Amino acid sequence: MLINQGISLYMVDALLTQDPYVKVALNVPLRATYDYKIPKALAYRHHIRPGMRVKVPFGKGDRHSIGLVIETCSNSDYDDAQIKPITALLDESPILSKELFDLCAWAARYYHHPVGEVFFHALPTSLRKGERPEFRTETWWFLTAEGKATTAESLKNAKQQKAFLEAAQQHEEHGLSPHLLTVLELTTAAAKGLEKKGLVRSEQRNFIKSVETHAHQKQVPPTLNLEQAAATKTILAMRNEFGVALLDGITGSGKTEVFLRVIDALLKEDKQVLVMVPEIGLTPQTLRRFENRFNTDIVLMHSNMTDRERLDAWLMIEQGEAKIIIGTRSSVFIPTANLGLIIIDEEHDASYKQHEGFRYHARDLAIKRAHTQNIPVLLASATPSYESLANALQKRYLWLKLRQRAGDAELPQMERVDLRGQSLKQGFSENTLERMRQTLERKEQVLVFLNRRGYAPTLMCHQCGWIAACDHCDVNLTVHKRANKLHCHHCDSHKALLHTCPECHSTELFTVGEGTEQVEGVLNQLFQHTPVLRIDRDSTQRKSALTQITQKIHEHDQAILVGTQMLAKGHHFPNVTLVVIMDADVGLFSSDFRGMERTAQLITQVAGRAGRSSKRGHVLLQTYHPDHTAIQCLCQQGYEALAMDGLRERQQLSLPPFYHQVIIRAESQREQYAMELLMALRQALSIHLSEDMQIVGPYAAIIVRKAGQHRALLNLKSPQRGNLHSLIAYASNWLELNTKNNRIRFAIDVDPLETF
Repeated sequence: MLINQGISLYMVDALLTQDPYVKVALNVPLRATYDYKIPKALAYRHHIRPGMRVKVPFGKGDRHSIGLVIETCSNSDYDDAQIKPITALLDESPILSKELFDLCAWAARYYHHPVGEVFFHALPTSLRKGERPEFRTETWWFLTAEGKATTAESLKNAKQQKAFLEAAQQHEEHGLSPHLLTVLELTTAAAKGLEKKGLVRSEQRNFIKSVETHAHQKQVPPTLNLEQAAATKTILAMRNEFGVALLDGITGSGKTEVFLRVIDALLKEDKQVLVMVPEIGLTPQTLRRFENRFNTDIVLMHSNMTDRERLDAWLMIEQGEAKIIIGTRSSVFIPTANLGLIIIDEEHDASYKQHEGFRYHARDLAIKRAHTQNIPVLLASATPSYESLANALQKRYLWLKLRQRAGDAELPQMERVDLRGQSLKQGFSENTLERMRQTLERKEQVLVFLNRRGYAPTLMCHQCGWIAACDHCDVNLTVHKRANKLHCHHCDSHKALLHTCPECHSTELFTVGEGTEQVEGVLNQLFQHTPVLRIDRDSTQRKSALTQITQKIHEHDQAILVGTQMLAKGHHFPNVTLVVIMDADVGLFSSDFRGMERTAQLITQVAGRAGRSSKRGHVLLQTYHPDHTAIQCLCQQGYEALAMDGLRERQQLSLPPFYHQVIIRAESQREQYAMELLMALRQALSIHLSEDMQIVGPYAAIIVRKAGQHRALLNLKSPQRGNLHSLIAYASNWLELNTKNNRIRFAIDVDPLETF
């Protein structure tokens, strides 16, 4: 008995994982975690911890899924016979650091989203599929002692081997990499032939490189003005503690120079810096600015990268080899070795909010992450969001203002062009066209802004009034003349451009309204000797297309730029002195309470492209409502004055940022199903409502049918965030129970930016 007892005690001590069960999160749209047994063989060999990936049986038959361990536990609510064992452990240590693990767990609770989908969103696609977190390996070739003593001439009958040996002897010190083999047009077949003869040897090495490699050019920093110097000093004083600074700088005030000075100081302390930008299109130009100043590894993180590139970049950042990370929304989840600062450029941009699936806001998650890691966050914008301005007014954020343009540049003068009663030429007034001609004659550039891509938003029949509509959405198809197609910008469906009406067979089809493609064609006719360059999502689809177009802009003194909101973000065109905003009225009468805020931000950002050097800029706002108070305020007093008025109005109407809001969305193939589900939910919630809570709906979305699904919404708001989240937790459980056996999908959108 004593011997058996001794063996038993020894075996208990030898268990590296003493708890017999784990709770596992799977990448599925369900809010539950799943219990699995830990096989004794695994428990003896491995210390299983939260954040490690496992392969587990899931679903019918022999199906398996990759999951993430959330916790180990000593017991389970299920009968032991029902619990399946883990099939395999994929990691020796947690794939997510404790800080990122805690951030994901918090995000799942705050956004009321399935925990598995949140955790897997934080991982590169390769790791979601179960691949090992390792750099790829590649084969390098080196001379052997015999190869050093052998002359290449002795291989004259084997030309490829001779060329390879000559190259290997020339690169004796560092060896031949696969990249060098490609450049020198050498073959691996020749290498293997030489290896058999004992003249070269192969060696497997980790493939480590920055995603983008350029020659670093050390640029002399410009002299800071007093505002920039004060802002830099204030931010650096925060660098070893949590805090949020709002860098509110007018366009052209040198916000990026403040970033660069702060980053320089942090790099000297061997810290990493995460710089977030709203769109992929901004990463190359941001990269160039940074590489001209810093001789360090800079890594990009965005959705245009391949799975392999993304994993390599992820590993470089995790191991601390990359000091500067430039990334879009999802980079908020990047693991870092020694993060010292998070910068969020264009913090007002709606691109930081994910509108499908896991509906998080990267700006808010970045602030939460910084708080956990006790580091500062720098929010930067020429047109700060009303949420950030409210936090600055309430002293939650430091409010740093830059109101002086860099160098001798002056703010552009904004003028209203009254379109009432005017005869327009393809959307342009005669006054606007004359101002454009005068600008071009001075060898300066004009920027024309229209936030509608394609040739025209509508195709109509002159005889019967038929309109080309999407088969899957309640919207009209956009005409793309150059691509010869009709395209839905909501569900991405498209069909060939029609030339005959399907209703009355008339050939008298015409377009209604203007898009950037049509405006480009019109301007080419009106200004035949001037290059017209279009920047929108269609013209920049190909890789490096945006870079090529911007290079052309800098090559021509005299040019017309036509584009959508892509032009508004961060671009520097020093010779643009006139900006024409074709439709300044968009958003003035929007059903969305954020409509005016977005319109003002867009106008201000686009206007800021003018007069960024020594030449004074002018902005023409074409409007049918020149006397509208918002348009007047923006032109005469600027964005800040308009925002202060807007915040007072929001407070009076109990709207965000003074009230917290959650929207529950439901969609189904049959319109009444989604509406009935939300009506039943409203009744279920009614007994749990506190006095300060408001519930609106259910109501139909503005575009009721999208991608074949009918959509309905329920809007809840409260001044108390805690009460609202308790109610939403109940709603989340109710919805999951009541949508199990039907075809209604639901989504919970916390702090939504779209309310219709």
